[in-house]
Amino acid sequence: MVAMASTAADAGGQQPLQAEELALVEQVSAAVRQVDTPEAKTTLVAIDRQMQSLALFGELLTRYPSPLEEQHLGPMRRGLETLVETLVHTDQATFPFRAPTQALVGRAMNMAQINFLRMLWHVAGGLPDPAQAASLRETAARRLRASVHTRLVEEVLVDIVTDAMVDNKLRGQAVRNLAQLWGNRLTWRVHTFFPILAATWEARQRVHVVGGSLAGNCEIFQLMTAGGDAEFVDLLCDRDYGEVEVQAFREFLFGTSSEDLDRLALRMATEGLSSIELDSRVEEGGPVQRDAGSILFEFFRARLVQCSARRIAKSPGPRHTAEGYVMMAWLARQ
Repeated sequence: MVAMASTAADAGGQQPLQAEELALVEQVSAAVRQVDTPEAKTTLVAIDRQMQSLALFGELLTRYPSPLEEQHLGPMRRGLETLVETLVHTDQATFPFRAPTQALVGRAMNMAQINFLRMLWHVAGGLPDPAQAASLRETAARRLRASVHTRLVEEVLVDIVTDAMVDNKLRGQAVRNLAQLWGNRLTWRVHTFFPILAATWEARQRVHVVGGSLAGNCEIFQLMTAGGDAEFVDLLCDRDYGEVEVQAFREFLFGTSSEDLDRLALRMATEGLSSIELDSRVEEGGPVQRDAGSILFEFFRARLVQCSARRIAKSPGPRHTAEGYVMMAWLARQ
């Protein structure tokens, strides 16, 4: 497997996978080689091809100028501050057209990396040794979620930048943090940039939603005891927030839209119920196996799309996800 990684690097690119991810590739490949079947050989070829493709993505990424550096074209000049000035005047429709090319290439590379780690997750699950399969699949799931975290933080920051109702200074801070992500894509990881979100997303995976009175007290306790960062709740409550921020946090805890939660609350009041069953755990179970990255991404994106729809329609309810409100509080502290 070391030779495989070297082949990818020799292709002229910079490998997007970090040391722990390369170690996972080596472990999965070594396990597959022990199977010694035609299908196993095909799998090894697919892993090798994807490694080389990722290296080429890394090379392509470095061919485009970093948004952190100043560039000149004749009398024209652009750099980080001109990028900030441009992007704080974009919206969701125009943002992709205004974003730097390196950002767009990096976004595609991030998705390629997610899909590669998803492939390793599937391969690990098919190994004949149950103990080895379970161990490698858990490692692959953890690395996969870490890559998805990067995509989600980018989504959170872009959502803030493209909301005209957010203060321009805060939007500018979001652009500067996006530029750091884009300009350091090969080494940027959420657990070093914003560990609050990474720890809380991991903990949310283990929360069993009870429902009860729909106050969320049980879920908050589970979130904290499962490893969630207490600062996530502190940041959310640090400012004089209104009802919409509370609703966003309830959506995060229950995995259900504010509109559905309101309907449940009305049903409880109408039927005289003091509690209600509600289970929206973020889990892998079900008739069709779903990888940990897809589950986490869908859990976040469903709430993000609902928030965007409310902004566009000027409907009541949260305009941002709980992660978005926490990010804004964190940016305001910078």
